[in-house]
Amino acid sequence: MFQFLYRLRLILPLIFLSGYIHSSGFLRTDGRTIADEYGNPVLLRGFGLGGWLVQEGYMWNIHGFFGSPSNIESKIIDLVGTDNSDAFYQAYYENYITETDVAFIAANGFNALRVPFHYKFFSPAPGEYVQDGFNLIDQLLEWCADYGVYLILDMHCAPGAQNTNDFSDSDGNVAGLWIQQSYRDWATAVWWYIADYYADEEWIAGYDLLNEPVLSGGFTSSQLRQFYIQMTNTIRDVDTNHIIFIEGNWYGNDFTNLTPPFDDNMAYSFHHYIGPSHQTSWLSQYTSMSQTYNIPLWVGEFGENSNHWAYKKVQLFENNDVNWTLWNYKHNGSVTAAVKVVVPNSFNSIIEYWSGSGPIPSASQAVTGLMDLAEAYKFDECVPNKGLIAGLSDPEFNSVSKPFTEHTVPGVIEAVDYDIGANGVAYNDNIYEDADKFGSNSEAWNNGWVYRNDGVDIEYSSDPSGSGYNIGWIDNGEWLKYTIHAEFTDHYQFSFKASSPYDNGQIVVIVQEQAGAVNFPIPNTGGYQNWYWTDTASVYLEGGENVIRLQIINGNLNLKSIKIEGTNSNPIPENYLVWNYPNPFNTQTTFYFSENMESDGQLTIYDSNGQLVQNILFEQNQSSINWDGKDRYGLAAGSGIYIYQVKFDQQNIAGKMALIR
Repeated sequence: MFQFLYRLRLILPLIFLSGYIHSSGFLRTDGRTIADEYGNPVLLRGFGLGGWLVQEGYMWNIHGFFGSPSNIESKIIDLVGTDNSDAFYQAYYENYITETDVAFIAANGFNALRVPFHYKFFSPAPGEYVQDGFNLIDQLLEWCADYGVYLILDMHCAPGAQNTNDFSDSDGNVAGLWIQQSYRDWATAVWWYIADYYADEEWIAGYDLLNEPVLSGGFTSSQLRQFYIQMTNTIRDVDTNHIIFIEGNWYGNDFTNLTPPFDDNMAYSFHHYIGPSHQTSWLSQYTSMSQTYNIPLWVGEFGENSNHWAYKKVQLFENNDVNWTLWNYKHNGSVTAAVKVVVPNSFNSIIEYWSGSGPIPSASQAVTGLMDLAEAYKFDECVPNKGLIAGLSDPEFNSVSKPFTEHTVPGVIEAVDYDIGANGVAYNDNIYEDADKFGSNSEAWNNGWVYRNDGVDIEYSSDPSGSGYNIGWIDNGEWLKYTIHAEFTDHYQFSFKASSPYDNGQIVVIVQEQAGAVNFPIPNTGGYQNWYWTDTASVYLEGGENVIRLQIINGNLNLKSIKIEGTNSNPIPENYLVWNYPNPFNTQTTFYFSENMESDGQLTIYDSNGQLVQNILFEQNQSSINWDGKDRYGLAAGSGIYIYQVKFDQQNIAGKMALIR
């Protein structure tokens, strides 16, 4: 890990010099763009740190107002007491975002983090000020300065709450910020406190004054404008350096009476979660505002949709000079976040208790579950969403499919490890995004909600082998691409581990840049989780890289694995002494001996623990010998890695092979 960080420190200065990230002085607005102190345009691209300093119930699978930040904390204290609760939160805050996270973010070309915070980290009561927020953000700021990442501070929970949602720490009934002037004065004082502290910090891009306000109690949009002016003027008393970001009413999107701009270093920020990826007309309401008032735009939140959707939105934003931060960076168990937190079972037992579906854990069990969750937030324990990262950063995402993982054949490929790319590029699925999120026609783009975030529907499989997942809900006309490396030119034998409760399933294999296709019937296996290997059929592959497409002709089937074996047309490499093929193998593998063998010999096979499995003798000048996958008692050996040792002509040659049942 330290070597990884050291290499990044060497590489990143070269990235900065190339113009990818500008790292000097304060950022300022310059017409419709944001620029560094030399006037170079800087497009802010990154993530929100949702769930870090504001825990949101839906990220923890806690629903309704029981999931507000204050209620979550109260529930934890009820279970484990104040001291244990404090220990958990300290570990959680430290592990959520670390230097490794910031290095990862920068290495993938992102340069901005939006930091939602609760006012209590700076002022738990009117007139009372604490350092808690600074202690956490200062460390993050040091790493961001090292790696060239800007922070935007976002008041996500304002005194009294700026809307009635749980994520604003409301009680669900009242948005008190609009009811009492004292709450607005308190919020203004918090911003003065923060701005006074960070006035000279260059790696803070600016201040997002209020997350997703929803006016109520007769408070008007004109009054909202005056409130923003009040907060901005107070900030400017101590800080003239940082950009002020203003969100519209109604969850950031209604800018009625919030124009024209009232500060010479401000930008307008909206949020976006709805609509299909191909729809673009909605953006004109913001771009025309930007053009009319010559002011930058920033979409502070968007996401919670498929990789394809995110790619299309980023292209739309960047083609219109809109800065962006995707929601969200980390999320318990979510496939839509940049980094998935693998939730430990010990914590899930706490969630089950809170939801009423499980018994109350003991205090020690609850402490274990909470601390396990905090540990799970460490970057090394998490799973980066490779498809989403590519969708946000790879300009070829919509044109070239790229390997999700390395596939070398002969071997077995997990069906869920299809290529990375947009719908229509790496895969084709009938439903690949939620085109009406929050609407009456909202629909899941991934029915299984596990492993990956594409339109391909992935679920946990009853067959635990390999990844433990399978592709399900496969319909007619859908397809998948796989980039594979063939060890040699040959006709390979393909077969599929599949399941279906219907007759006449059919998959066709097409090799890119080759004419023709090979048909594979998928029989009725008696259920969607009853797995069988299909009959084999021959597919020609060139040695080296091949791109194959699995075209679904008749669907209503599930797919688990793809087995690709050679047919021995000419598999043996030059200048060998001993070589076995196929490897991996299913029932039998053949050991080939070079022609210069001049004595009898012995083949000995051991399992991965070094236990003897089989001894086979062979005679002088024998060119090959088979192992049928059975041990010395005639029983079938199990799947796994085996070591072979061949002794002949005073030679002692060893190697590995894989048996896959």
